[in-house]
Amino acid sequence: MAAVGEVASSWVPPPLPECDGDAPSGSVLLDMRCYIADLPNATTATGVTGGGLPIQVTFRAARPPALSHLCVHCPGADFSASAPSRVVASHADLLLLRVPTHPDSLSCVKAEFWDYFVYRAHPPRLDLIPNPHPKRVNDCDAALISLDNGGGGYVVAALRNRIPRPDPTGGRGAYITTEFDLHLYRSSNPDEGWVTTTRLSVEDPVRDALVPLPRVVADLLPYHETGKAIAVGGERGTVAWVDLWRGIILCDVLDESPALRDVPLPVPARGNWDRLVQECDPSYVRDVTISRHENSIKYVEMELNPPKHLEKTTTHDESYLDWARHNRRNSLVRGHGWKITTWTMPIVPAASWEDWRREHDVHVNDLAVDASKPWPFKTLSNHPQGSSDTKAVLRRLSVAYPTISMDDEDVVYLLSNVDELDVVVAVDVKKKALRGVAELDTQKNFYLMPSYCSSEISSYLKKTSE
Repeated sequence: MAAVGEVASSWVPPPLPECDGDAPSGSVLLDMRCYIADLPNATTATGVTGGGLPIQVTFRAARPPALSHLCVHCPGADFSASAPSRVVASHADLLLLRVPTHPDSLSCVKAEFWDYFVYRAHPPRLDLIPNPHPKRVNDCDAALISLDNGGGGYVVAALRNRIPRPDPTGGRGAYITTEFDLHLYRSSNPDEGWVTTTRLSVEDPVRDALVPLPRVVADLLPYHETGKAIAVGGERGTVAWVDLWRGIILCDVLDESPALRDVPLPVPARGNWDRLVQECDPSYVRDVTISRHENSIKYVEMELNPPKHLEKTTTHDESYLDWARHNRRNSLVRGHGWKITTWTMPIVPAASWEDWRREHDVHVNDLAVDASKPWPFKTLSNHPQGSSDTKAVLRRLSVAYPTISMDDEDVVYLLSNVDELDVVVAVDVKKKALRGVAELDTQKNFYLMPSYCSSEISSYLKKTSE
């Protein structure tokens, strides 16, 4: 849910001159918090709210690392104190968003005070779909699947953990923690509403054996806690529900008898072992996405101040499994700067943990910076490329929340704060180069609440020059 007290009605949409009227041909970074503004263009779609009010949604595109965004306009609705409308999910040419139906931001904490819409930018279309309430569906649980059937159909899918129950075969104190409920809404059968398949079990829950939790937190964390849901698509409507600490649950939601498959993520980098014990937000250092061509799963992990060497209490050859089993404190002597590692895995029906392949490693010290570019902050512009001063500036950049590009597979976007500005930094991990930097809207607090995602909706827009 949106943060209480965060009001979108006073946000003024920023100009987007870079696109010059044409949408970017590839994926974009989409601001998930919508503006309230009447700025119609060729993407403007109109509809009606659940209360009968007219509403329109407009997509405004920018080339990454700048953020694209949506503008919502609903004459007659009072958004003066409400939480912002928000993008919930994205797939192909579609977006799922929710719009507040009550002017009080405190009321918007309740799930029933939202209207849900599916938006298409080309040709423009806006469908009101039923609110899943009283089914409890969080934003991170929901995926939108665009059906490639020529009819513009779609499915909304949400996977929810069931409350653990005693395991009659596991002995005293044993609980079943791998059961879920699958909620589906199909545009082809709107009168059916939301349909639930209960007690789906993970077929082969392997993560506890391959990437176990440290004992100190093993009893505190669920088997799977979804941080984001990603539509893979295809004829069977495959969805990936991602726990950024532990792994991915894959499900073909269009099958008559959908099954849940467990694909653990690679073991955490050594510099992040203690973050796991401290139950830090994994999105601070990790991200997963599907490549634009939907033939691979991409995974990135950052190490902030990566370790230079270990103290005597820990050995270099100690594996993650040994550390998790013995529950030692990960005693490190921290270095400076940050490091990015990317992994890839092909999307095949039998994909497993063994299919992860390490692709690129880049340390901030390895990055090249073109000082001739007009960087938006003076700390880089004032130093020549490759100089020790430039390296020192890059090491001091406070970066977090990596986001993988969906089509430019070697680019990772990082959130940073430089010269009192929130910015997105684009890093080419293959060429080890700083690709670009874009300032974020100062009206919004991104650094405490990063709120953007990679989306390919712009790839489906018709260029104005055509």
